[in-house]
Amino acid sequence: MTAGDIIKEALLVIEEYTVKLNEDIEKGELVYNDGNGILAATAGSYGPFMVALEDHDYSEENDHKVRCISRGCVKVQKKTGNAVKQGQYIEVSSTTGEADIWDYTTPGNWFDVAGVAAEDVASGASELAVWVGKR
Repeated sequence: MTAGDIIKEALLVIEEYTVKLNEDIEKGELVYNDGNGILAATAGSYGPFMVALEDHDYSEENDHKVRCISRGCVKVQKKTGNAVKQGQYIEVSSTTGEADIWDYTTPGNWFDVAGVAAEDVASGASELAVWVGKR
């Protein structure tokens, strides 16, 4: 499976969102709506977070809508460097659109929690199954 692939179809919610002007989206990226459309999430973004199910190159498209999972279990892009255990919180990493383990050493930054890990992955993994929309 690769980033953007659906892991479990039960309780799955897929919705279509308008892409923010001049923003490109990659399949499997964590995205959010800043009030002007969706864009790839970055550290410090406020949720709720969704996962893009398709690529979108703004300059090459006429229809600027992207289907995203707003609730369910899906593979997302993951920043390498940290191992993750099933059941741990996942946050938006410092790498645009990618997930990372939530910083358990600095409690209180709940705004950037993007979901809950649905599997164990090694630190070198570049993808991770995540439950989004659970919080």
